[in-house]
Amino acid sequence: MQTLRSLSFIWKLFRFSFVSLPYFYFAVFPGLIAVIGLLYAKFRQSALDRATRNLLLVITGLLLLSCLFAANRAEAFLQLANFLPYLLLFSVLPYLLKGVEPLARLATDMVIATIPINLLAMLEYVLRAEGIPRWLRRTALSRWYRARPHAGRAMVMFGHPNALASYLVLVLGLGLGLILYYSWQRRQSSMLEDSLAKQPLLLPKWQMLLLYIGTFSCLLGIFASGSRNGLLVAVGQLLVFSLFTQASRVILITGLVGVAALVAGAAWFGIGGRSLAVADWADDPRVGVWRFALGLLRQRPLLGWGLGNYKLEYPPGLIPDYDFVAHPHNFWLLLAVEAGIPVMLLVTLFVGRICYRAVRQLGAWSDDPTNRAILLAYLLSFAGCVAFALFDVTFYDARINGTNWVVLAGLYSLTQKQVRSETTPA
Repeated sequence: MQTLRSLSFIWKLFRFSFVSLPYFYFAVFPGLIAVIGLLYAKFRQSALDRATRNLLLVITGLLLLSCLFAANRAEAFLQLANFLPYLLLFSVLPYLLKGVEPLARLATDMVIATIPINLLAMLEYVLRAEGIPRWLRRTALSRWYRARPHAGRAMVMFGHPNALASYLVLVLGLGLGLILYYSWQRRQSSMLEDSLAKQPLLLPKWQMLLLYIGTFSCLLGIFASGSRNGLLVAVGQLLVFSLFTQASRVILITGLVGVAALVAGAAWFGIGGRSLAVADWADDPRVGVWRFALGLLRQRPLLGWGLGNYKLEYPPGLIPDYDFVAHPHNFWLLLAVEAGIPVMLLVTLFVGRICYRAVRQLGAWSDDPTNRAILLAYLLSFAGCVAFALFDVTFYDARINGTNWVVLAGLYSLTQKQVRSETTPA
């Protein structure tokens, strides 16, 4: 049977849907669903190796089994929407993400598209600040911002400031790696300008400027969100980025200045209007949330309570000022409590296997700095996802969940033996 569409059309549809996801949200889901359907119709199978595919099938089966024995089965089956569609997307995306250049283009689009989000985050932060002039506070826009929940913290179009920070650390990681990637591309281009070798693809200067703005404006957005978790992750990403600076001394200085500016700003102003006092960290309600989650885990360790059931079991008022807690603020604890310890271990094995292979590939590409840089971009981005998940759970936001899986699919594609520097048909 002839294919329904060319791969070029599917690539363009995916690229538009994914890059516009933060702005149009569920409106682009039909496009992503069409991408999944068209790729399955074209190739008739997943793009995964046998071990990865079988591991995903076992995880899916255990999730379904957990839902069958859930305390509230209706809620558990409903929450499968946070898993199954993304597993399907992950299983076919390697068909589109073969080679380094498509991954670089997709990440570049994403970083540049985030600039308005960061500008809006800073505007929201300023208009919600206590020290602004009275006349500015009385404006309709300021009153609207100040009426939103989470006083002093920006969240733009996301449902919570932490969700905004979680998304921005993903973008920050991609942007930092892309700066290295294009720096090495320019160096390679200057070395080959007098030869007949294929010239590397370079960004126009105006796009490079937007790439820098998009990357480092994420620091402003994270600061405005007031997420201490986001602050720590961003500092870690900048420090790792500064270690991979053979391409340019300017990059080293930029990374270190970014770290210094973020830490100094947080120390001077707090972060997003929140104090960084040691007492505030020590009294974090997460400790009580974790303690309650461990109690639930001891009661049902194998199949868990069912996806989405943690919030139904949480007794209002268990922690002062928190009558409702949606999740245990740790992704692995959430999986263990709601789906069972076996699912948690298998998901860890699945993700850890891909990340381990990516880190090994990073070392193997020591003599290929451009490929190494794009792999570093996706590693830094997904490392931000993993680090953030230690203290919060944000995958309920489909924009973050989708981005996590796309970044992981990029890592998977880069670690396959058949990866070449070919581009997806444009």
